Amino acid sequence: MLNDREKILTALREKPLKIFEVMKRANLPNQEACQALLLKMRDEGSVKFDIHKGQWHIG
Repeated sequence: MLNDREKILTALREKPLKIFEVMKRANLPNQEACQALLLKMRDEGSVKFDIHKGQWHIG
């Protein structure tokens, strides 16, 4: 079974997504936990956030 980090990366492989689209595709029910994980992944360089479009994408 995939962990949440792998689910997020799988969801972002196709195209950049907004937070609610990431949650829907990765099947993550908690928005705060999803955002916290995305921010942690951003700090590590795994994903990036486009502030102008409001979308997350693989870094």
